[in-house]
Amino acid sequence: MSAPSEDLVIALYRLGLVQRSIARHALAELGSQGFTALAVIQREGHVRVSEVADQLSVDLSVASRQVAALVLAGYVEREPDPDDRRATRLRPTESGTRVLTDSHRRMVATATSALSGWSDEEIAGLASQLERLREDFATVASLPTRQEHAA
Repeated sequence: MSAPSEDLVIALYRLGLVQRSIARHALAELGSQGFTALAVIQREGHVRVSEVADQLSVDLSVASRQVAALVLAGYVEREPDPDDRRATRLRPTESGTRVLTDSHRRMVATATSALSGWSDEEIAGLASQLERLREDFATVASLPTRQEHAA
């Protein structure tokens, strides 16, 4: 018999497989990494690549590659940083905002379909528990907390 923590890790791994499957279908234009990077840029406004890396908890080189792909696809534009002429800031293009909105809508539709047998209270409870889990992991794994995402 396995420990509850081990069961949770296995369930999270399986949930990751579901997330990747959703990403393949709902995020066809972006891929899950592109979607997440674009979402950070959309949410934060005019940001530097280093800020995207911080928000995603990835190395600067990883964020740079993701941003470069978004720029190449026409979803993000670089503009001079008014505070530092050597740096650039990122902002989503109209096309980037549209693809982000469309991808989000498809993910919500997929979740709605998958959870059609669940009550609103069950869905809200799961969302709350998952957020609690993410927050608890953030304290031990140096992930951004809800407050850091909101700031």
